[in-house]
Formats: sequence, structure tokens, C-alpha cells
Amino acid sequence: MIFAARQLQEKCQELNRDLFTMFLDLTKAFDTISHEKLWRIMEKFGCPGKFISMVHQFYNGMLTRVLDDGDSSNAFPVTNGVRQGCVLAPMLFSMMFSAMLSDAFCDDKETSIKIRYRTDGRLFNLRRLQAKTTVEEDSAPFAVRR
Repeated sequence: MIFAARQLQEKCQELNRDLFTMFLDLTKAFDTISHEKLWRIMEKFGCPGKFISMVHQFYNGMLTRVLDDGDSSNAFPVTNGVRQGCVLAPMLFSMMFSAMLSDAFCDDKETSIKIRYRTDGRLFNLRRLQAKTTVEEDSAPFAVRR
């Protein structure tokens, strides 16, 4: 990831373009999403009612316990967070995060912020960036120097 960010920075410098970056620590973000707010946001994004109902049923009635040194607490309901490892989790989190950013940064409510995510962890086409780098490195001995 650092390599890709550095390549992007260098490309922007080369093209004399502005580059704005922001790094967020989202370590526990998946655990903090309110289920009730999530259902409303899914509606707002235009998800079909049947789909929202299915996701709601999937999350409804979840209970958890805290294990401390072998002792288990009483079960209590889980009302926040998306299920870790669930195939829906990235999409649900992305919707919630997009809605949050949209509310935070848009004066005009018709404008929206689009968030894209990839589940394979690759944000850039590294093959393309590496190919350009390889060509430049391979052709360096033959470059005409002035």
C-alpha cells in the first residue's frame, strides 16, 4: 500500500497536479455501526425492502457473551457492528461510511460522495504501475544523455 501511495505521489509531482491524501484509523469501525441506523441508510440508498428485511433477519436476535478468565457473562444483545468475515460486511460498512461522509461534507444534499472499495485490498492497478517502472529501468542504459 505504501508503494502504491508513493507511486501516486510521484505521478502527481511529475504531472504537476495537486494530491490530497487522508489516512483514517478504522481499526474498530466495523464494531461501531448501529444496526438501526444501518437499516435506515440502506433504505436511503434505495436497497429493496426484501433485501433490507433479509439482512435485518440475519442480524436480529444476535447475542454474545464476554469470557473472562474462563468465566462467561450472561448473554446480551448485539446492537452494533457488522459481522466480521461476512461477505456483506464491506458493502454494509461502505454504505454507512459513505452516508457519514456525505452528511459531514455536503452542503448540497443532492451532491454525494462516492466510495469505492475492493475486497482484495488492491486500490491501484499495480501491474500497470510496475510495468511502467520496469520499462523505465530496462531502457535506462540506452537513454540518450544530453
